[in-house]
Amino acid sequence: MKLSTLFLSLLFLSACTTIEINEDDAFDNHRTVKPESFSNDNLTLIQQTIETGDGVTLDTWQLTRQDARATVLYFGGNGFLMVKSQPLIEAYSTMPVNLVLFDYRGYGLSSGEPSVEGIQTDARAMIDVAQNLSEEYQTPLYVHGHSMGSFLSTYTAERNDLAGYILESPISEVESWTKKVVPWLLRPFVRFDIDPAIASQNNRKRVSSIATPLLIIGGTEDNITPFDMAEELYNESASSDKGLITIEGGNHNDLPYFDNYAIGIESFLFE
Repeated sequence: MKLSTLFLSLLFLSACTTIEINEDDAFDNHRTVKPESFSNDNLTLIQQTIETGDGVTLDTWQLTRQDARATVLYFGGNGFLMVKSQPLIEAYSTMPVNLVLFDYRGYGLSSGEPSVEGIQTDARAMIDVAQNLSEEYQTPLYVHGHSMGSFLSTYTAERNDLAGYILESPISEVESWTKKVVPWLLRPFVRFDIDPAIASQNNRKRVSSIATPLLIIGGTEDNITPFDMAEELYNESASSDKGLITIEGGNHNDLPYFDNYAIGIESFLFE
């Protein structure tokens, strides 16, 4: 880049020094339709609508199998929809696991509008669903959170007696994340005005007080939540039983396509 171009870019940015991040901006919710068919040799899909404590209805899937030895409740990332979860389902279908999925409020067929408090209410409702399923099949219960969902995974692990929790492409805490997504050269010219509800989410603080077994998964080419965030959380974790899976060449959303993704999760659940 020529110095003149760089100077003009910095001059423009210096005139726009505040970037507001409100709750409405933090969620990329989409509407969709329920799939009419599901085909997987290992899993049976049970669709159910449940009601949260504040009256929101959530569209949920329970993917079950008779030989299940564990139950996993999955918290998706910002753009997650159940109808887009085929790679995740295929990865889990190789293991004897019951998988519980749902669309956050305001996403897919679920009612309501997303907010930090709202999706935490969703998480509390869904842990009840997953616990009932784990009791029915007499299996240990785990939670698995991807990206934004990693905050719900730690939130749930703090408040419930779980067999373990998984953080995939996790965010360490919001302030560190905003610094990592803005190049150091531009930081004097860019300031984030972050909604307090979002700024309060801190996985570093949570994992430092959770002794539950932990698995962290990250890709080396992740430019949204860089891999060093996964390493930070691994180092901060209070768990004596923890693992870190490094997926070489993996980015933010493609980790289920890699062989060591399912292999690593299965090892964590059953070894």
